[in-house]
Amino acid sequence: MTALSSEAHNGATNGYSNGSAEHNNNHNHDQLTTEVSGAGAFANNAFSHLTLYTGNTMRTGTTGQLNTSLKKSNQELVSAVQDTLLYSVDTARIKGSSITITDETSLGPLAGDRSLYEITAKMFYLSATEGTPLSVEQLTVAFADLETALGIPDIKIDHFILSLPHQSFDENGLDDSEVEAFTTEIKTLVLPLWKKLSELRQSGRIGRLGVAEFSKQQLEILKTLATAEDVNAAAPEVNQVNLQDCCVLPRDLINYAKEQGIELLTHGDAVEILPKNTFAALLQPHLPGAAASLTPNFVLKYSAFITCRGLVAKKGYIVDASSA
Repeated sequence: MTALSSEAHNGATNGYSNGSAEHNNNHNHDQLTTEVSGAGAFANNAFSHLTLYTGNTMRTGTTGQLNTSLKKSNQELVSAVQDTLLYSVDTARIKGSSITITDETSLGPLAGDRSLYEITAKMFYLSATEGTPLSVEQLTVAFADLETALGIPDIKIDHFILSLPHQSFDENGLDDSEVEAFTTEIKTLVLPLWKKLSELRQSGRIGRLGVAEFSKQQLEILKTLATAEDVNAAAPEVNQVNLQDCCVLPRDLINYAKEQGIELLTHGDAVEILPKNTFAALLQPHLPGAAASLTPNFVLKYSAFITCRGLVAKKGYIVDASSA
């Protein structure tokens, strides 16, 4: 695993009200939010911050034609972003140097009572600056964005998975130097964010808290550091592993997960789910003025599962990007 840290969110909370949840409680009501018809009116603007809400991928059928250069990223996400830009950029909302692009057709409250659903979220931290802890502010923004997307204030997420930048599964284990490096990275770059997630877990905002692509050694390191007396944070309860990284889960990981009550899940997400060059290529036809300068901060993947029927009612992505 390389450096994990993310830069602090530039203009992280942009103050939009979309659906029933405000994006930022400190939003300046004196500033005007302008809806512009036609991307041509602002296509060349050098925006400093962008938020994009994709459509419900269970309904939109995000299997559009992709260029070969874009297939390196997660195909569902790339297709969803591509569709949202194509059909929704004309009705983007602009405030100052920030832009929000939303597929309005799938934004809003879930049908029926919240208790009917299991809500899951996976947050991919993308931007990383060496030596800088993962941003707690971006986590706060992600929760507010999800409340907007699902129309649920003070949302409770039943399963929350944290995906670290560039983290991939290593079935061969870590040598002594790698153990030392990973321990330092978790302690300095990840633990402040993990403590905040643990607070959300303790307050009931998160049901089960987990990570992605951790080996047995890495789970042990995170648990040891998180549950230390001076930290008093939660131990990981879920670990997602992409079976493309290993055809069969290592026996030591399976045994450790059973001992510790850690749920092992598989997934199909790319390690680099939205590289900057892929994002720039998606933006270029629609927002050429910002395509080169905006860097994705995080992607939040979410779904709402109807437990009694075994159906996914809503699934989508939220992309947050800013300029340096």
